[in-house]
Amino acid sequence: MGSDKSRDSQAQDNETPQHRVELDAFQIGKYPVTVAEYALAVRAGAVRKPPKPFIYGVSWQSQLQCLDHPVVCVSWKDATAYVAWLSTVTGEPGWRLPNEAEWEKAARWDTKRGVGQIYPWGDSFDKARCNTSESGVKTTTSVGSYPESDPLRSGASPCGAEDMAGNVWEWTNSVDKPYPYSENDGRYVQQYVDKAFLLNTILRGGSWGYKPWTARAAHRMHNQPDYACFDFGFRIVHVP
Repeated sequence: MGSDKSRDSQAQDNETPQHRVELDAFQIGKYPVTVAEYALAVRAGAVRKPPKPFIYGVSWQSQLQCLDHPVVCVSWKDATAYVAWLSTVTGEPGWRLPNEAEWEKAARWDTKRGVGQIYPWGDSFDKARCNTSESGVKTTTSVGSYPESDPLRSGASPCGAEDMAGNVWEWTNSVDKPYPYSENDGRYVQQYVDKAFLLNTILRGGSWGYKPWTARAAHRMHNQPDYACFDFGFRIVHVP
C-alpha cells in the first residue's frame, strides 16, 4: 500500500512510506454506484436528491438523463445513507463503503505477480483507458466505457474492477491520517461523524476534471464528509 518515490516520480508525501497491509476477504463493486441505482433510494425516500453544486450546474434532473453514469453530487453522509438503505432492502448487513486499504487493493494489486501497479492496468498512464482531463470528455462517462474485454482500452484492475481511475472521485470510509495504515488506529469515519467537528475523509481515483497523476491507485485526496461535489461519487463493498 502506498508509493515508493524511487519507482513512481509522481508519488506524494502522504502516500509514503510504502508498506504491506493484510486484509480480510471482501467483495467490491465492479463499477461505482450509478444514477439508476441511486435513484431507487431517492424514490424510496432513503436519501435526498443530490443537490446542485455551485459550479458545472449538474442537477438531479440532468443526471436522470444519464442513468448508466456514476451518480455525483453525493456527500459521504449521502453515500452511507444509501448503503444503510441497501442493507435494509436486501436483508444483508454486510454492505458498506470500502476503507482506503480495500479500495487501493482492488485498484492495483496483482495477486499473480505479487505487485501493486501504479494504475489499475499497469505502470504507465494511458488516456485511452480512463476518463481524466487528458481524455477531453469534460464530464462523466457511462460505467464500463473502458471494459476489461477490450485489450486496447481496458481500464480494469487485476481483480476486474473498472472505472477506478478517473470518471469520479470515490468516497472511502477512512479518515485522513498518515501512513503506515492500521485498521486499529481510529481511521474509520463513523467514529467521528457525531462529533461537533468534521474530519477530512479520504476519496480515491481522480475524476474527469483532474490530471492523470491523481488517478494513480495510491493517490489520496480528502474533503469533509458532508460536502457534495460535481465529481464526487462512490462504490460499495460487501463483507461476510
